[in-house]
Amino acid sequence: MFGKIISKLFGFTLLAGLLGSLAIVGYFWYKSGQPMQIDDAQRRVPGITLQDFWKSRVEQWQNWDDELRAVGQNGACVNTGYIMFTVRSISAAPFVFDLRSHRNDAKYTKSLVEFNNGVVPPDELLYESNFLDAWWAMIEQSAWAEYSHYPGSLPVKELGQRHICATTYPK
Repeated sequence: MFGKIISKLFGFTLLAGLLGSLAIVGYFWYKSGQPMQIDDAQRRVPGITLQDFWKSRVEQWQNWDDELRAVGQNGACVNTGYIMFTVRSISAAPFVFDLRSHRNDAKYTKSLVEFNNGVVPPDELLYESNFLDAWWAMIEQSAWAEYSHYPGSLPVKELGQRHICATTYPK
């Protein structure tokens, strides 16, 4: 009997976790179609959404992957971009939670922001909005900081020592 209760409790917990995750993903998908909340992004490309921005990144990475495959290399720019975006998006949640929890500890907050290379959303988005909006703002901020002008990685001999997977500001 006790096993059945534990089993049902586990099933309900799993279902609630799945539904909660789907709700968050759906909310973020909706937000990704709204204009980015980053002043630099809106100055450069008024009205740009994270979906538009990400599409331009993937196009640039696909071109890199094609060049790499043409010289016999493994084209991994697109896959690496998706993996790193996912890692950064998930890790943004505890980062935002930590910042919000230590809002009144200026020294700690400063060290945390410096550790993140100064990449944080404006205070009104970080502290004055609900947690999901703050998390989303951090996702946008980190994506823009990392991919709006990424100089690339690993020089490749066959491509004239150019650094691969570079991205530039959207046109």
